[in-house]
Amino acid sequence: MMEPSVTDWISAYSSLFSTIISLCILFIAWFQIKQVRVQLKNLEESQRNSTLMTVLELESELNKRKEYFDQCSFEVRQYNIDINLRGENPNSDSLELLQDKIKVSRENYLNALDRLSYCILHKYLLDRDWKTEYRDVIFEVVDNFSECFGVSSRFRSIKKIYEKWKNE
Repeated sequence: MMEPSVTDWISAYSSLFSTIISLCILFIAWFQIKQVRVQLKNLEESQRNSTLMTVLELESELNKRKEYFDQCSFEVRQYNIDINLRGENPNSDSLELLQDKIKVSRENYLNALDRLSYCILHKYLLDRDWKTEYRDVIFEVVDNFSECFGVSSRFRSIKKIYEKWKNE
C-alpha cells in the first residue's frame, strides 16, 4: 500500500476547505432568502394596510360629500316650507344661491363617487367586494341625475361601472 503524498493531503484539505466554504455560503444564502421572505411578508402587510387606509379615506370623503349634498337639499326644502308658512314669495337671489349650492355639492359628491368607480374599474379595489355595497348607490345616482350622465359627462367612470354592473 502506498502512502499518501503531500499533494494528496493538500488536495484533501483543499476539498474539505472548499466544502466547508460552500456550506457556509449555502447557509448564508438560505438565511438571506429567509430574511427576504420576511421582508416581503411585511411589505405585503404594509401594502394591505395602506390600501385599507386609502379605501377608508375615500369612503369617508364620499360620505362627507353625500352628507353635505343632502344638507343642501334639505335647506332648499326648508326654505320652501318657511316661505309657504309665512305666505311670502320666494326670493330669487336666495333661490339662486341655494340652487348653486346644490349644484356644487352634487358635483363634489359625484366626483368622489367617480373616483371610487375609477378605483374599482382599474382594479385598485376588488369589484366583488364593492359591488354589493355600492351597486344600489351607483344605480340610484345614474337614474336620479341622468342629466349629469350624457354623452359629454365628466363622470365617465360612474357610467362605465353602471353599464358593467347593469349587464352582469
